[in-house]
Amino acid sequence: DAAMSLYNVHGAAVTGAPFDLERNIKCVDAPGFNRAIYSANFLKTMKVRAQYQLDRFCDSDPLTELFDYKNAMSATTVAEFENAFLPKIYGFKDNIDYYRRTSCYYFLPGVAVPLLIVNAEDDPFFDPNFYPIEESVDGGSNAPIKMERTKHGGHLGYMFHQLSDTEKKIERSTPWMPTELARFISHVHNYGE
Repeated sequence: DAAMSLYNVHGAAVTGAPFDLERNIKCVDAPGFNRAIYSANFLKTMKVRAQYQLDRFCDSDPLTELFDYKNAMSATTVAEFENAFLPKIYGFKDNIDYYRRTSCYYFLPGVAVPLLIVNAEDDPFFDPNFYPIEESVDGGSNAPIKMERTKHGGHLGYMFHQLSDTEKKIERSTPWMPTELARFISHVHNYGE
């Protein structure tokens, strides 16, 4: 009730929900394709951000107390970078503390408004063996959560899905994911009237 009365939130829909970041980081940093492509590219952008932070807020001082610049810039995995960069800036003990305190799994039992969560089974950022369906209405939870897990979609890949000839024939103008999220929000809106 507080979500509705205090914040005027009557429902939500999300895709790519990071249920357990501690598990997920092991997938992101796993040797092979994920580490070579996803982790390596993500790490490059994170290091650019760290350099920006250093220049903008730390007078370009690599000995800053704000974060561990040396270890952030020498990190070879996302986990190493996050351990060097996040704790001091955001008040976490270390990267594991950050993962545990920000993973959405721990907040699911407190959800009080209808929520649709759509994740893909083949998302390379998420542990494929962890999908907490028990926290949804389909799994017996009292929380008003509906979870959908598609077989394919990658990490938000279906957001940019090109329409197939079949989809074009049924006059679908947007990919599946935005359509599903909008359909759910529309249902919540219409139900609340």
